[in-house]
Amino acid sequence: MSKAITLWIPDFLNKQRIQEADQAWSELKLPALKTLLKKADLFPTQSVLTNKTKDFYATASNLFHQPQALPVAASMAASFLDDFDANEFWIKIDPIQMIPDRDTLVLIPAADLNIQEEEAKALITAFNQHFEQDKVAIEYGSPTDWFLRIKQVVDIHTTPLDQVKYGHLDDRYPTGHAAQYWRQLLNEASMLFFSHEVNEERRNKGLPEINGVWLWGEGQLDQSNILQRQSATIWSDNAYLKGLAKLTGSQNSTFPETYQACLDSNSEQHLLMPTILHQNLANLTLEQWLESVKWLEEEWLQPLLKGLKNKEVHSLLLELGDGYRYHIEPKHLKRFWRFKNRI
Repeated sequence: MSKAITLWIPDFLNKQRIQEADQAWSELKLPALKTLLKKADLFPTQSVLTNKTKDFYATASNLFHQPQALPVAASMAASFLDDFDANEFWIKIDPIQMIPDRDTLVLIPAADLNIQEEEAKALITAFNQHFEQDKVAIEYGSPTDWFLRIKQVVDIHTTPLDQVKYGHLDDRYPTGHAAQYWRQLLNEASMLFFSHEVNEERRNKGLPEINGVWLWGEGQLDQSNILQRQSATIWSDNAYLKGLAKLTGSQNSTFPETYQACLDSNSEQHLLMPTILHQNLANLTLEQWLESVKWLEEEWLQPLLKGLKNKEVHSLLLELGDGYRYHIEPKHLKRFWRFKNRI
């Protein structure tokens, strides 16, 4: 069975990173990458066309052929909660650290706080007891993934965590009809967490505090706008992608060690994203990033090029972070007139 494969690594071949690598980049031997990009049909991504901030979640939904982006909180809740209900309204409520900076606050995301399960559950218990009369309760997904389940749609508009992390909060707080309530909830949660024994112990150990929460990713799923894809597999540990797989009836698995795993799968279509590389990309040194490029070339692009040549793969879509998508079919490899490198 010939396969259709999409390989997606957000920001991996970012042009700024390539420029910084300079001579070290030019010295890399990347025959498969260069061949695939030269022969491919090229399409600019939405972030290039609209000059807007890259949206991971919208891109994920688009690459998986969804008519519209699936709401973040609902999709991630589907991947974490056994009793997830697609008919309810979901908000992600992430534990964070807020650091004073002059007359504002800077948000540090949960991923940087090394939150332990017992710490998360203790803070959630305190929060739920405090807001019991409001009938607002946090549901635990993981130490860094918390959710609010609401029976009806709420008029709330938030700023995605990806757009506010490491930045000033200033005018980024929730807006909408009930904005004042949600702003008060954030303030009360901060005061509650500040004096909690979890943070007292973290301060004594010199660890960053978990002194607040951030609301984002709100939405209710529209089942009529979810395209079912039973013949597809998403290969990633990313929570949103796992939720996307569950909601579309697709298979889900961790990123495979080899290209052969895709060939051995019963699925016809494959979306691959190496979660660990995506999560750690910003913290890679130049040397580590160059080694990752070599890994991509040797472990994936060379086998994929071979798969196109022998028609094990009938469609390959690459989105590697340079602002373009590259679509290659076996017949495209005959484009002998394409000789200029694109990256």
